[in-house]
Amino acid sequence: MLLRRRIVAAGILVVALVALVAVAVVPLASRLGAATDDRPPLNAAAFDPGLLIEDASFYDGAAMTATEIQDFLDEHIGRCATDSCLNVLRADLPARAELVSDATGRTICGPWEGGELSAAEIIERVQRACGISAKVLLVMLQKEQSLVAGATARDPAPEELAAAMGARCPDDAPCDPGRAGFADQVAQGATDLAAYRASEFMRQPGVHVIAYSPDPACGGSEVRIANDATAALYNYTPYQPNAAALAAGWDEGDACSSYGNRNFAWYWAAWFA
Repeated sequence: MLLRRRIVAAGILVVALVALVAVAVVPLASRLGAATDDRPPLNAAAFDPGLLIEDASFYDGAAMTATEIQDFLDEHIGRCATDSCLNVLRADLPARAELVSDATGRTICGPWEGGELSAAEIIERVQRACGISAKVLLVMLQKEQSLVAGATARDPAPEELAAAMGARCPDDAPCDPGRAGFADQVAQGATDLAAYRASEFMRQPGVHVIAYSPDPACGGSEVRIANDATAALYNYTPYQPNAAALAAGWDEGDACSSYGNRNFAWYWAAWFA
């Protein structure tokens, strides 16, 4: 029987601070290796930095069934070169107890049963427990390590699977080896995304200065963050695209460009909006 486990606020804060994305400043095109059939909405004016996704879509714990996730992976990955593609991968997901915030008393993620599962089953199980849409997790897997579409998805390297969600992967340090592996990455990434709202810490909706890149000299601008989901994405990847990044399509902008939240918004629009 799974026991209730409480998370202290200080521990949650550490999780959030190290959840910064290692590939946020790498343009997607440089990691795909080949064009995909997905095209971004190239109208830069349509990108709203204050509303990257609606809360109802982000916090949908029943957005997709495991069968629907499997079909989506099969469609977008196609023929796999190895046994590591997400449409054929199986991995061990350890059982986990309910996680509750000491700061608020709110549930961060419910419990789940463990087992050797397909990638689709892992995504669906974590979706239900943490209340983070499987569609969001699929977009995160793509914008972090290109694991859903393109050449990388058809032949992922071990290090790409080990950092699948960019969870506990800071911009200026190696990923936490204790969170390496596909199942651990999906579990940690979804937990982090849920924890920002459940524990009411780090950025919350309101006006915040969001940087353009990890380089402080690049500056940033005030963004009126409209909802919890957008705040969670900026806590996870704390940069917004500058004008050069938005004008570049999937390509590089300039030395002050970052791409993580741009790519999230564009993949969401291309696949699910």
